[in-house]
Amino acid sequence: MNKQELWDKFGITFKDIDLESGAYAAPGRVNLIGEHTDYNDGFVMPMAIEKEITMLIQLRPDRKVKFYSLDYDQMVEYSLDDLKYDEENVWANYLLGVIDEIQKSGEKLQGFNLMFTGNIPQGSGLSSSAALEVVTALAITDLHKIKMDGVEMALLAQRAENNFVGVQCGIMDQYISRLGQKDHALLIDCRTNDYQLVPFKNDNYQIVICNSKVERGLVDSEYNQRRNECNQAVDYFAKKENSEITALRDLDLETVEKHKDQLAVNVYKRAHHVVSENERVLESQKALQADDMSKFGKLMYASHRSLSEDYEVSCKELDILVDLAAAENITGARMTGAGFGGCTVNLVKKDKLEDFVNTIKVKYKEKTGIEPEVYVSNPGNGARKL
Repeated sequence: MNKQELWDKFGITFKDIDLESGAYAAPGRVNLIGEHTDYNDGFVMPMAIEKEITMLIQLRPDRKVKFYSLDYDQMVEYSLDDLKYDEENVWANYLLGVIDEIQKSGEKLQGFNLMFTGNIPQGSGLSSSAALEVVTALAITDLHKIKMDGVEMALLAQRAENNFVGVQCGIMDQYISRLGQKDHALLIDCRTNDYQLVPFKNDNYQIVICNSKVERGLVDSEYNQRRNECNQAVDYFAKKENSEITALRDLDLETVEKHKDQLAVNVYKRAHHVVSENERVLESQKALQADDMSKFGKLMYASHRSLSEDYEVSCKELDILVDLAAAENITGARMTGAGFGGCTVNLVKKDKLEDFVNTIKVKYKEKTGIEPEVYVSNPGNGARKL
């Protein structure tokens, strides 16, 4: 739907109150490189995608908030004076969490009606939840004339997910959804929360996201195990090398290799992945700044090998997608996200785009019996008022 059609639907859904209203959008994201580095104080480099959540909102003269999800065709209603986790309508908690954090910061809110819709594929690891949090924060603060810069807003949206929804996510998803810019990736330092825009504009290349359609089943228990193994490595190196080592971020590959024989096999492999991945992210920044897409593509393939062999968070289907890309001489490919399913991200020359998309759809189904979904995107805009 275009903006006017959405406003027409809003008018049918809610009675016009003749108070201030606005339309806003926030994008999903794909992480180009830097996987499982965030909770190790490392570096990540996502980009905003050209798929987003659009939200319309209008103030009310009371303390009620009403949310209408166009995609679920569901309406829910709450009081600003009594916000509790909604066990029945789980999607509403992403919005409630944002309201809760804004109120906890001391801001006075009035009621409002809002309606939203999105085209970010759910369950694909492209971060529809962060987009929903960020667009809600932007809409509410703008209508209430609350001054909040982009970093503050991203951190507030992260707290909403940590504290209200109960998911201990890092900062990447909210940062890129709020701070992303067209034709740029975003390099984020997960220790300091500093960020830097990295130019990503080459008319000969396109980012292609291939959704394996494999649901990420094992991710929680395996994720906790990986974190534990990373912590074991940190404890070891703090004792053996330097007591000031507090995260794998503080190590270089030479130091990791020196102790290979003293470390448990899995602890060594996890440390090797994280330390080498941080190096790849920083090398990728240089490659993109130099418009060296060939170098960036090689770093993507190296990242996937490390995730598959050292961190062991890939799966058969993700490996098949990356192997298909390599067989087609695609410039770069890697799994993206937590792993055990989800998507691959591919750097594809435009003259190969159509053949690549067709090949993936046919050959992936032949090998797995699954029909993949394929999304083509340039680096898109971050959250904004429409």
